Amino acid sequence: MLRMRSFDGWSDTRLMRAFANRDPEAAKALYERLSSRIYGLGIVMLGRNEAAEDLVQDTFVKLWRSAGRYESSRGRLDTWVLLMARSLAIDALRRRVVEARALTSTLGGSEASTGPDDPLELAETGDLAERARRAMGALSREQRAALELAYFGGKSSVEIAELEGIPVGTAKTRVRSALQKLREALGDQG
Repeated sequence: MLRMRSFDGWSDTRLMRAFANRDPEAAKALYERLSSRIYGLGIVMLGRNEAAEDLVQDTFVKLWRSAGRYESSRGRLDTWVLLMARSLAIDALRRRVVEARALTSTLGGSEASTGPDDPLELAETGDLAERARRAMGALSREQRAALELAYFGGKSSVEIAELEGIPVGTAKTRVRSALQKLREALGDQG
């Protein structure tokens, strides 16, 4: 009968070395150690069980591919893995935004081509959409991320602060500044 080794006393570096060498017991130990935390992060950031489960899977696939890159001198293993998961969750949120925009664009496009809308109104709406895209593009990466998490991800300032690793006041300032810049760029039509 095979007896599974205990990885409890192993350093992060030693465990990752075993994982990088494709040791199935090390993989199981890592999964048991980190999967529930990744899942919890997925629930907080993505809001759905299926999305959180996908995040766990995607994180371990990425971890499997990049296991040799872990350096204990740069931080703890759980921090490294959770940052990897956070990055994947943000990518998933961004994909949702892109998909929502594409759906809105598709629906808007089909209504515009078949509906009796006034051509002047369509031109103004197109102009407003273009101005909104330019205004979003003018925001800093941090402001855009905070705004997308708040409005497209439905996150509170506290949740944004936790996800971004910043103080709550900074999260509030980023959202408020982004909204102010959008309001100024869009003028009366905003």
